[in-house]
This record gives sequence, structure tokens and C-alpha cells, in this order.
Amino acid sequence: MTAKKKAAQPVLDERFITKIKGKEFVLYSGLLDLAHQKGLKSIYVEALQYPSKDNGLEGICKAIVESQNGEEFTEIGDANPKNVNKQIAEHVLRMAATRAKARALRDYTNIGMTCLEELGDLDSVIGAKSSKPAPRKRAAKKAPVKTGNQETKPKENVTPIYNSDDQPKISNAQMNAIQNLGRRRGIESEELNKMVKETYGVLLDFLTSKDAAHFIRNLQQAA
Repeated sequence: MTAKKKAAQPVLDERFITKIKGKEFVLYSGLLDLAHQKGLKSIYVEALQYPSKDNGLEGICKAIVESQNGEEFTEIGDANPKNVNKQIAEHVLRMAATRAKARALRDYTNIGMTCLEELGDLDSVIGAKSSKPAPRKRAAKKAPVKTGNQETKPKENVTPIYNSDDQPKISNAQMNAIQNLGRRRGIESEELNKMVKETYGVLLDFLTSKDAAHFIRNLQQAA
């Protein structure tokens, strides 16, 4: 008799783990990937409080993660302009939903690491002293390369550079365009995040408007 093959155990892919100043954080896309491995059935999100001037522009959401065998894991997520990155301060309800889902998924997958999307003030989370980031140094322009009687310019780096200090953040219209193009190509949200992370070094919510436009063009050309 041949021995039955054991089913592969759900494993968190190391590609979804990032290290910041010696501490490890898991990406939301990694939690979702692991949850699917464990037999995720559904994720339900409900807005409990919409941001308004009366509540300090704080959004609160509840997420319920349900497994194939009927287990439910419920968590709450909150976000306001003071506890999110300044690049997404205008999208606090969406961040509250993401945080709620991330916390519920961490309970379901039994992951103790904090999710990167849960972070607000990074320095306060990792225990560092709060300080303003050093100004970004601008690269000196390279002089044209002369070859004989011809003058040629060095090739520009085709990869857009993320600069949160100089560039405006991704707009709602750009976010919708990316999500719509992703659906047309059959690309799930976690895969879009992975593509953005590999190309620009940040998650989709943290793209600059310039890089978002570049990413949209790439999706349109590939569609």
C-alpha cells in the first residue's frame, strides 16, 4: 500500500515579511495569502463610524473573518489623521477597514507579528525617538558623455523614485483606475499590492501620484 501524501501545511511566505529597524512586520497581503491556505471562506467589513469633524475625522470599522468550517474571528480597526501616514490621511475609513481585517486575519492565522498596515507613527511603534526625517539629498546631474564629435546624455533611470516629501500621494481616481484595471486582468488585490511592492518598494496605498500614473500605464499596456 502506498502511503498517503500529507497535505501541505499553511506557511507564511517570507516575501510578505519586512524588517524595519530590526523589527519584523507582516504585510496584509501575506496574511490574506496565509488565510487562503488555511481555507478562508469570507471577510465581512462593516463601518461602525464614519469620519466627521465632530469625531476628529476618525473612522472605525469591524471585520469578521470566517473559515470554511464556520469559525469566526471579529476585530475592530480605527484610523484618524493623527494615527496614519500623512500620505493617506484623507483615506482614514479605508485604513480603518484594512486594520480591522488585518487584526482579524492575524487572529485567524495565529500570527503574532504586527501588520505593517496597522502602523501609525512608526517611531512610537518601534520605540525610537520621534524626529523629523533628514531632508532627501538630490542627486547631482551627470554631465553629458562626449564620444568623439558626438555628445550623448546618460540614460535615465526608468524606475520611478518614491519621494513622500516632494510628490503628491495617489488620488482616489488613480486608486479606482488601478483596481478596475486589476479586475479586468483578473488580478486580486493582494497580487496588485505585491506588484507595486516589488516595483516601487511601497504598498499601493503609499504610491505617489507619479508612480501611480506609471503603474496605470503598465496595466493598460498589458491589458
